[in-house]
Amino acid sequence: MHREILLLKPSDFEKCRNIWDFERHGDLAETCYRELLSGNRITYVYTLDSEFVGEISVVKDAGDPDYTIDGRRLYVSRLIVKEEYRRQGIGRELLRYVLLKVKEQGYGEVSVGVDLENYPALKLYVQSGFDHILFIGEDEYGKYIKLLRKA
Repeated sequence: MHREILLLKPSDFEKCRNIWDFERHGDLAETCYRELLSGNRITYVYTLDSEFVGEISVVKDAGDPDYTIDGRRLYVSRLIVKEEYRRQGIGRELLRYVLLKVKEQGYGEVSVGVDLENYPALKLYVQSGFDHILFIGEDEYGKYIKLLRKA
């Protein structure tokens, strides 16, 4: 099997439907696409034999100073792996890849928000160095935490 991590081109955005349900998350899909077009969002996709099975993004301006600081802090957004490919290290590999890219671009900090009930994701982020708590709160989706990692 040929495995590769690629920079997502806006023209290939529709292929991400293979990873997550655009219909269920219509507004989010629109937002992600607009941010991709504007350059505010950079998305990397994990492919297996050219099939999109995972993705991760970094956002330059999330409109929240906990998440982004111009020139200093980027926000990791939408780390998702297609259900049947989970628990195979793909998410960890995507995160490791994006953290390397962030460092290469000269950013010193990376933030992430994660639902407190999403234990596998929370564990992955903590193990990957997201060890500073910025905020713990609750929104319409439940309790969540904002974490920070020095790049």
